Amino acid sequence: MSRNSILRASAAAILAFGLAGCGWIKGEDGPGNEGTVGRADPIRAEAYCDKAGLTAPLRQTFILIDAKVLKKAALATEFAERNAFIRDLGLAFTNPALALASGLSDPRERITILLVPTDGSPAQEVFTGCIPGLSADEEAKARNGNSGLSEFFTGDALSGMAKDAEQFQIAVVGGLTNAAKSGVDAPEPQTGPIPASSLFSAIRASRGVLEPPKGTLARYVIVTDLSAAGFEDPESTDTPHTQGRDAGFKAGGDFGLSDVMIVQPEGVAPKGKEFLEGFLLAQGGRLVSYSSGKPMAGERAPKTVRYYEGEAAYPGRNERVTLRIADDGKGNLSSSWLTMLGGINKPIPLTGQISCSSATICKIASDDKGFAQAWSPQPGGEPEFANDLPFGGMRNFSFEIQGKDLKGDASDPMVQIGNDNAKSAIAITASER
Repeated sequence: MSRNSILRASAAAILAFGLAGCGWIKGEDGPGNEGTVGRADPIRAEAYCDKAGLTAPLRQTFILIDAKVLKKAALATEFAERNAFIRDLGLAFTNPALALASGLSDPRERITILLVPTDGSPAQEVFTGCIPGLSADEEAKARNGNSGLSEFFTGDALSGMAKDAEQFQIAVVGGLTNAAKSGVDAPEPQTGPIPASSLFSAIRASRGVLEPPKGTLARYVIVTDLSAAGFEDPESTDTPHTQGRDAGFKAGGDFGLSDVMIVQPEGVAPKGKEFLEGFLLAQGGRLVSYSSGKPMAGERAPKTVRYYEGEAAYPGRNERVTLRIADDGKGNLSSSWLTMLGGINKPIPLTGQISCSSATICKIASDDKGFAQAWSPQPGGEPEFANDLPFGGMRNFSFEIQGKDLKGDASDPMVQIGNDNAKSAIAITASER
């Protein structure tokens, strides 16, 4: 039986009967060491967080479950009956056979699940652990005997990894089951203005809990119901995106230049997307998906990350910038940003392609996602250009990396720089830090 078929069988087993076995689950040493878990104790499954010979992932995912959408349940079987949506969503990120194949999660990526209280207090961790598994490249190298990973492909080790994957899912469901003890009798949506909601108040109060270790990027998955929340003011002349940005600046949250996914219960249509995009952008977050029932896969996790500090040669002055250049190992930028520094920092997501001829020589080009148009009043529509937008709203960028230096520019054929009709680009230079 192949590794993938083993993992698929394990996934079926956990859905069929694994829920009944959550009275005791694995402790922090992972499969093989059982421990009783109290209601307030987070469940840990960290056996794959530091495997010898395997690199650690560069991203950590935080799944934030709004207690208002989690139905109260005292027993594992009751949890499964009342919260199938929550259970399936958790497994979508943590079932190796599904999450790794789809690219939704990375092998050995740490997944931390937290319950967001209804009173706005800090989120409570209910589970943390690292997904058992190997990447396709790691598996190929191991099978070819070109690395120290061949041990994973003996019969016993392969069977052991499949069992580890099954136990990992049991631990995830155990954490969710414990969280359901603090759920609500009847689910309800968030109400009132988004910035003052208990959901985002709790997220702001959880800043210390939600910070990944240095050198690791974060991704946030927010599970909630925003169908009754307040978004833009219909009497305002500003666009929903602009109102969202203003609200985001005032809220004072910080998503740390991260991707944000919002998932609502099945049948709950997303609303207020433009407001949320602006609201999160002002706080260093990029709304990569907003869906009902199931998460939507976005960019794959980064394989390399580089940080730069430098300047953009604005007409008559230089503006300070920082850049985070990350790639997914397949020629695409992933979790990359350029931030304009000033009285109010303005982070811009970078999307496009990266091609490297060596570890220190790369070329980077933007795609058609609009670059600085992320800060326009209506991103995605007709391009808008204004002096108060980063780079005036330019839609393109191009960089070259040589050693520790990054050089390039932001440009747009519809933008004129100063009085020079032929100049439509702003030079950017930076050094790796």
